Order: sequence, then C-alpha cells, then structure tokens
Amino acid sequence: MDAPFESETAIFRSPGRRPCWERALVLQARGIPQRVARESAGHRLLVPAALAEQALTELQDYATENVDWPPLHGPPPYLGHGLRAAWIYVLSLGLFYPIGRYDFVRLDWWDRGKLVAGDVLHGEWWRATTALTLHGGAGHLIGNLAFGWGFALLAAHSMGTGLTWMGILLAGTLGNLLNAAIQDPSHTSIGASTAVFGCLGLMASYEWVRRERLHLGSMRRLAPLLAAATLLGYLGMGSDQAGRAPTDVLAHVMGMVMGMILGWLIGRTRLPDRISPTGQRILALLVPCWIVLTWVLALTSR
Repeated sequence: MDAPFESETAIFRSPGRRPCWERALVLQARGIPQRVARESAGHRLLVPAALAEQALTELQDYATENVDWPPLHGPPPYLGHGLRAAWIYVLSLGLFYPIGRYDFVRLDWWDRGKLVAGDVLHGEWWRATTALTLHGGAGHLIGNLAFGWGFALLAAHSMGTGLTWMGILLAGTLGNLLNAAIQDPSHTSIGASTAVFGCLGLMASYEWVRRERLHLGSMRRLAPLLAAATLLGYLGMGSDQAGRAPTDVLAHVMGMVMGMILGWLIGRTRLPDRISPTGQRILALLVPCWIVLTWVLALTSR
C-alpha cells in the first residue's frame, strides 16, 4: 500500500492523516489500489492515474450516502421559548376560576361547562373543552397551573409554541371525549389536568420518535416514555381525600394517551420542521378562539 504506483494521481488532501485513511479504506473495499503519502502541508491520497475517475466517483457516492452520519445526539432544535403563551395560560385560568365558581353575570357557568358524559354523548361535545377551564378548588387550580406551565415550556422548545398549545388543547379535548364514551352517562369531570397529562404524553411521544430517527440505543429511546409513565403514576393516580372531589384517573390516562398519539403523528410527519413561524402564531391564536367558541355554545345552547 505504501509503494508508489508507476503513474499516480492525488485525488484527496487533508492536513491530518485520518481523513485520507478513511477514504483509502473505502477504495480498498471497492478493490481500487491506493496509498496515503505525507507531504509538507499534510497528507494526500494517491491512486493509479487510470483509476482516478473511478476512485473519485466512489468517494462521491460514499460522501452522499453518509451526509447525515454520524447522527447528532444533541437536544432537538430550539424553536421557541413559549414563555408568553405559558403565562397567558396561567393568567387566563386564574382569572376564569372565580367566573366559573361564582355565577358571573348570573350565568351558571359551572353547570353549563362541566363535562357530563351523557350530555357529551348526546351532542354537547363542547363540554369536552369547556370542562378544561373549570376547577373545583384553589389546590386543584394551582397544581394544573404549575405543571401545565412547566410541561408546555419544555414542549414548546422542540415543537414550537403554536403547535404545542394546539396539541395540548386537542389532547385535552379528545381525552375528555374518550373518557365520556367510556364512563357511566352520569359521570362528571372538570379541570385542565386532562390537557396537562396530554402535554406530557405529547412531549414524551415526540421525543421518542425523534430519538428513534437518530438511531439511539433502545433505552435512550424509551427513556421519555418511561419518564412520562412515572409522572403519570406519581401525579395522576391520586386517591380520594376528605373534602375533595375524587381524582378522575381515567381522564388523566385518556389525556396522556391522546397526547402520545398526537406526539407520534407530529414526530412522524416532522411538523415542527414544516410549519413556519407565521404558522406557529396562527395555531397559537386559534387556541383561545376555540375555547371562546365552545363557551359561546355552552352558554347559548339552552
């Protein structure tokens, strides 16, 4: 390999030896004679002059096939901090709490907005969304504000603000619809926790797909799903306590399931890479519009 050829041509040069040796191995695998020689500026890869064109073609094919290799194992691309939207979520739910609890402008917001499984199945589908904005007490509200704020910030970094909040709303609404279909017709439910766990499932499933695309090890791929399942078990499986409404465990599970389905779809279609900043803003604006629309339907349906 080190002996000079009768007529040879340099097809590649590099300051270090390793890039030349890497390409020499590619040519060796293709049966093309080659050698690496040292020169004043570094190293060069030499092949017989008659085989120079074939060697260059092989190296070009090798470069094309390995353009994305090795994969980057870093964090996902940063698409936005989502801080403004997260604070709007906190302020909106906080301000709406007394409205829902104390019959603002003499309207029974609580009765018209809570999820009643039988009513949902008989056409009042908007309750699946309006129920997300009602809370039974300060502790219930604060828990959903804190965890919803934190989970949404993390998700927005990799999926973008608009896509994240639209995903949260869809996961919460679809989770409530599925919960209503499974539960007894008299079952009632309120609270943003279905959407909060939907966000957790959304984020975990999207990250699982992203890591699978990077060909990471099986445990690194499963880690987001295992973390989400652990948080669901720790935060979402609370037992009944005196003076408090029972925890709707099935709503938490359904929200997370729907979030995982949406996260998988977003990851497979690479939506965060396809949606422009303007598209993200439009999706973010559609979220409060949808919530207002469902409340208009709830307050005018009777």
